[in-house]
Amino acid sequence: MTFGRAIRTCLRKVFRFGGRASRAEYWLFVLALVIANWLAGALDYMLFDGLHPLGALLAIVAVLPMTSAGWRRLHDVDRRGWWLLLPGAATLVFLVGAFVLRGLTAQPMAEIPTVSNSEGWLYTILLGAPAVSLVTTIWLIVLLARRGDPQENRFGPAPQDG
Repeated sequence: MTFGRAIRTCLRKVFRFGGRASRAEYWLFVLALVIANWLAGALDYMLFDGLHPLGALLAIVAVLPMTSAGWRRLHDVDRRGWWLLLPGAATLVFLVGAFVLRGLTAQPMAEIPTVSNSEGWLYTILLGAPAVSLVTTIWLIVLLARRGDPQENRFGPAPQDG
């Protein structure tokens, strides 16, 4: 698959969450978005002095095509698209759990909890949430980078270019 074909395919299938996407299709589209983000950042720097309207617009426009491409890419490795939500969901579960546990074990404090008066629980949240997010993001990248099933799986036939 060529660079241009990957971009056209992902943009054409922007609303298609069924089917499969090859590694080449997905990662070339990711590369295109990285390049577009760099260009938008450079133009924002030159034209808007500290504001980022082009970068923000690109982010808004790219959410749906990137999500659908990732969803289909996960189908290619025989995983449901919901795995895309893993980093955010795992971090949210960690944070909610940490605050619930803190609430269950908390003794009344006279002031707002800080690192100096929190007896370690704030450290757990400040260090744990990024760690959970990092580990789950790495796992998601591993899934997205795996070789797809060479034959038909439950999500359809193998991509022609894969």
